Amino acid sequence: MAQLKGTEKFVAESLQSYFSKTSNSVNFEEGDDPPDIYLKIDDKKIAVEITDIDQNVLKNRKTIDYGYLNFIDNIDKEFGDLIGADKKILLFFHHDYAKVSTISKIFKKYLKSLIDADELKIDDSIENNINDVSFKISILPMPKNGTRKIVGSAMPFGGKVKKSRDINTVLDTISDCHLSGQTFNIINDRISDKNIKCKSIEKPIWLALFDNYYNKFTYFDNLEHLEHYKKSFECVKYFGVFEKILVIFENGDVLEFNT
Repeated sequence: MAQLKGTEKFVAESLQSYFSKTSNSVNFEEGDDPPDIYLKIDDKKIAVEITDIDQNVLKNRKTIDYGYLNFIDNIDKEFGDLIGADKKILLFFHHDYAKVSTISKIFKKYLKSLIDADELKIDDSIENNINDVSFKISILPMPKNGTRKIVGSAMPFGGKVKKSRDINTVLDTISDCHLSGQTFNIINDRISDKNIKCKSIEKPIWLALFDNYYNKFTYFDNLEHLEHYKKSFECVKYFGVFEKILVIFENGDVLEFNT
């Protein structure tokens, strides 16, 4: 058995217990760092990278994402009243660590020109690039209980944004992520960081996230912690090299999300 310690050992044992419910044989062994462990489920061997969901990791990002989120706030305040009552705008910025100041003035002029020309039609989307920051503007029906006209998110990597089957769910969860803050951004940070680290590993590769953030706000006496992460993952559009991402809680609960 692997000589793991601390979080890695707990996560490995939690995954073993979780998958043993649906598999004949589940074992793990210490990995090559990366990955942290190899999980063996019946005749399948999976590389699993383990990391914490911890708000402290965002300090290393120098608040670049928060710069974009504040920018989206300001756009909503400045242009929200100009958007038709039946519409809502969803923005995604893929910044590759470029500061929002590199695009803010030009993007505002660009968005204002679209509004003035009445080119923002429901169910349309516009993809473009300013100073190597790619973005997508989606025009959506305003939800019944919606309040903000312009919402969005920022990610430190590129890629196509997948359209959700249930756009109202996306709008609700994007707003939750945006307002409550950290979970969504921490998840994306961990994916981005570990994706780079694990690029050369033989697939399949999974990412195991140990919750060391939301555990501060729940007593695990209901399903709140599970619902919180389900909503947060509605916003996650990029899994990198990872076939599956799992969230492991200190009470042993496990959530899995597939690409």
